[in-house]
Amino acid sequence: MNFVKKVFFLFILFNSLLITVNSKAVELDRIIAVVNTHVITEQQLFEQIEFTRQQLQAENKPIPSAADLRRDVLTHMIDTELQRQLAESAGIKIDEAGLDKTIAEIAKRNGLTVEQLRTRLEQENLPYAKYRQKIREQLLISRLQQEEISQKIVVSPQEITDMLTHMPKSSLSKAIYHIEDLVVPLPNNVSPQILANTKQTALSLLQQAKSGNSFQQLVEQSKNASLGLSGGDLGWRPLSELPDVFQSSIQTLKPGEIAGPIQAQNGFHLLRLIEVRGNTTTPSYVTSTHVRHILIKTSPLVDNKQAEERLREIRAEILRGGNFSELAKKYSQDPGSAFKGGDLGWTLPGTFDPTFEAQENKLAINQISLPFQSQFGWHIVQVLGREQKPQTTKLLSREQASQLVFQKKFQQALLNWLRQLRRRSYVKINP
Repeated sequence: MNFVKKVFFLFILFNSLLITVNSKAVELDRIIAVVNTHVITEQQLFEQIEFTRQQLQAENKPIPSAADLRRDVLTHMIDTELQRQLAESAGIKIDEAGLDKTIAEIAKRNGLTVEQLRTRLEQENLPYAKYRQKIREQLLISRLQQEEISQKIVVSPQEITDMLTHMPKSSLSKAIYHIEDLVVPLPNNVSPQILANTKQTALSLLQQAKSGNSFQQLVEQSKNASLGLSGGDLGWRPLSELPDVFQSSIQTLKPGEIAGPIQAQNGFHLLRLIEVRGNTTTPSYVTSTHVRHILIKTSPLVDNKQAEERLREIRAEILRGGNFSELAKKYSQDPGSAFKGGDLGWTLPGTFDPTFEAQENKLAINQISLPFQSQFGWHIVQVLGREQKPQTTKLLSREQASQLVFQKKFQQALLNWLRQLRRRSYVKINP
């Protein structure tokens, strides 16, 4: 502990002793944690816990136990303070105009004016000044994470392809399924022979279940055989809440039927569909569009005017007979599509940025748009085809897959970065 920290703690200890000796002193707000030279008090923790609880209630999300909620909120407060201190030492600042613009956008997304948002916050006992400070803090941390993490993440074309290959299509059905699950467990270190034997056991149990035995009966009967069967009623679940390996099998079942054995990490599963509610068969039809584009991003060296002018030149070259695909490979700054000549494939409504889709929808087949700006940069886009498709599943585009890969890598990088930040900082949590 360096000299500054020693002095700081002696100061706190001295003040605590004074308060203890003076019986008329006002009770001190207890210190819960010390983060470098900053303290988190019991009152601050209580306020943040209540704020988090209200957020969870408003979003209809389950509220953890009091102990878990306290632990999670305190961890978040410590991580936030560490990042705030780092951003401050790095000279990162959020100006008032930028903060005002963000709050105005938040209000607009909620169908409110800024004054109406302010009134609603006060009705919910959240002072507007404190709300502004929280938004400023979020922007500050977001900018810090952009500089420290986001800019260093690279998503390769192969990672996008792998995501498209392995990512299950998400059902648009509003059906919910009532399911029973029977698990034949696998040990942690499984040999090929154990795997084969366990699968054979699962197949035998499947035949018994199809013959009329309930899963509960099979669990009871297996106790003497030391099979360690487990499972039970999973209740009502939408498809999205079921493990990926279950989803395709469940969709093929009729009530009373059994699927399996399905191999998962913990063993082989038998699934019985008890009942299904909601529409599972009637597809709606949507317009699927095949598009390609060329993207030019702005930077300290390329402003909006220069990006737009560059795309005008590229568009003019295409109209003179230039090859769109080759020019996209040469100039486009979209790593997810440039190597494919800018081809974004067949996509459904809601896939892209709203500005991008608005331009796309205006175009006739083979028409090339004028340069336009979205949140990602400047584009020209060409529509290669349109057709009506049944919307039974939501197809994953390369751009969406790229975003999913990025988010997965970002979350892991963020966790590692926060661990390192904690290790090189002084953090003390009081009992």
